[in-house]
Amino acid sequence: MEKKLETRLIKRRSQFPTVCIYCEKTIPANDLHYVEQGMTEHIHSLIARKYCATCFEKHGDNLLLKDKR
Repeated sequence: MEKKLETRLIKRRSQFPTVCIYCEKTIPANDLHYVEQGMTEHIHSLIARKYCATCFEKHGDNLLLKDKR
C-alpha cells in the first residue's frame, strides 16, 4: 500500500542553481524559490520538489496538487 505524504511549500533562497520542477527554468543561486517540505515527516532535499517564484505566484499551493513526478 502506498503511503500519502502531506506537504507544504516554504520560501527559501537557493544556495546553488537549481531547476523549477514545473516550468523547467533555471533558478539562479541566491534567488527566492519554494521548496516542498513534509508536514510530519522529513523529505530529503534531493527528493523535495522546487518551484520558482513566478510559478508560485501564478499557481500558489495548487502546484502540490499537480504531481509531475
